[in-house]
Amino acid sequence: MPGIGHRIKSVQNPDVRVRLLNEWAFKTLPGNDVLEYALEVEKITTSRKNNLILNVDGCVGVIFVDIFRSTGIYTDEEIDDIIDIGTLNGIFVLGRTIGMIGHYLDQKRLHTGLYRQPFDEVFYMLPDHEEVLKHREEK
Repeated sequence: MPGIGHRIKSVQNPDVRVRLLNEWAFKTLPGNDVLEYALEVEKITTSRKNNLILNVDGCVGVIFVDIFRSTGIYTDEEIDDIIDIGTLNGIFVLGRTIGMIGHYLDQKRLHTGLYRQPFDEVFYMLPDHEEVLKHREEK
């Protein structure tokens, strides 16, 4: 489920970014219906496994929807369109892009080269050749 789950963070080891975003949203926004819903979903998912928490990407996504709803600028249909075209995925990519730029600037400032994972530590998960051929024949 997109926006739920983390490899390292859990109920016992929460992501401080999510806590800070939640505090900001509840303090600042006039409406938090989607965030409240996501937190209710988190109660269900964490009852099954403690790392199925609302992750930072999910938190940012639901807060953006609450922002869209609370501004009064957009109709419900326009908000649905914004979500359907993947706008929130762009925000997800934007955060990582900023991080990559930060790494690049640090490497330049510290005169270190680009970190490259040792080849023997890289694992590619490739599709089964027979399954690919079977799928092609079905088309």
